[in-house]
Amino acid sequence: MALVGARPATNPWFGGRRSRPRPRTRPEAARRGRRSSSRRRVAARIDVRPLLVMILVAAGLALFYLSQSTRVAATGYEIDALESALAERQAEQHQLILSIGQARSPAEITQRAKDELRLVPLEDGAVTFAPSASQPAD
Repeated sequence: MALVGARPATNPWFGGRRSRPRPRTRPEAARRGRRSSSRRRVAARIDVRPLLVMILVAAGLALFYLSQSTRVAATGYEIDALESALAERQAEQHQLILSIGQARSPAEITQRAKDELRLVPLEDGAVTFAPSASQPAD
């Protein structure tokens, strides 16, 4: 059973292709009216290529803006990390300066000499000095 006006499936979804297109025949009056409306349709068509170009340019600018703002944020985080590392090093430097000052104090030197090196202070008369050559000996 065939349907009236049915055509074979030539659509790529159906897998078949026709070797040559089937000519369409229409009455002459329908063709004349159709042409005038098709001319109107062609004139009414809008070229979307400039719109697509504008969309692509806007997308490119958006990606550029995002990449730059990401780079700025990453640089800010890096600066913050470097500033905190600098503050730690400065605190460590101040601690070392304090330790050096304590190690150089006479009380600390005397204490270390007694405790670690087992040194004792000399008696007052234990050290005698030689007279200098410019002074005559008595």
